[in-house]
Amino acid sequence: MKAGIIALLTDFGTRDAYAGIMKGVLLSLNPSLKLIDLSHDIDCHNILSASYVLHTAWDYFPNGTVFCVVVDPGVGSGRSILIGGAGGKILIAPDNGIASLPVRMHRELKFYTLKTEYLESKAKNRLSSTFHGRDIFAPAAALAAGGKLVKLKGAEIKPMLLKEAFTRIDKDRSSINGSILHIDRFGNCITSVHRQDLNLFHRPDGVEIYLGSAAASASHKQEKRLPDLKKHYSEVGLGKPLTLIGSAGFLEIAVREGSAAVQLGINVKDEVHLHFIERKRTS
Repeated sequence: MKAGIIALLTDFGTRDAYAGIMKGVLLSLNPSLKLIDLSHDIDCHNILSASYVLHTAWDYFPNGTVFCVVVDPGVGSGRSILIGGAGGKILIAPDNGIASLPVRMHRELKFYTLKTEYLESKAKNRLSSTFHGRDIFAPAAALAAGGKLVKLKGAEIKPMLLKEAFTRIDKDRSSINGSILHIDRFGNCITSVHRQDLNLFHRPDGVEIYLGSAAASASHKQEKRLPDLKKHYSEVGLGKPLTLIGSAGFLEIAVREGSAAVQLGINVKDEVHLHFIERKRTS
């Protein structure tokens, strides 16, 4: 069979055999596959975080890569499974919002429902209702990597999108509201506010950044305000908080050599508010 690259992203962890079993299925179907563990340490059921991690990897893999993503709290239910992509890259994932960040940043992506009839006809055993990673996602990824994508594509579908993956710009274009997308192992808190959002504003007097919504920021500015944007971590002292644009282009809240999540009590989906300053000029 045709060789291919499969990048695996799950919340299975490494304590149990789930991720390893998926690899066994993949290699049984196509021993020439190259398997890459993007991550198996997504927090359990954290779809938003999985969407962010998937987006950060998308542009750095070669054409022909199949991203097989299994963060699937709705496994066995009536939720659909997506297959699609663009530019020679393929994504197979549950239709539960995982596609949100890739769709936001790559408007050319197209998705279809995964046809499971072909997989069921080839299955040696009855499909499990609790381990679709083994019985559906892995076989589908092996087939897609082997050039049999056409057998898997059903009707075109608009994927489910999570509102937290997008920013909201106020009508007067003076502020941006976003959310925490992901907290990495260092405790850095990545927001949905991207460099492209900031480039929409040309206010020379700076930006104030707050934890919380616009309403909360207005009433708790002394408690909620975050430091001004920096370029790198060492611009502040040890243990001090800062904000900066991270390697993926998103605004991050960090603490130098510490955890912003712990020190500031931040969780995924918490709100962030940016207010752009335009001071009154005197003649």
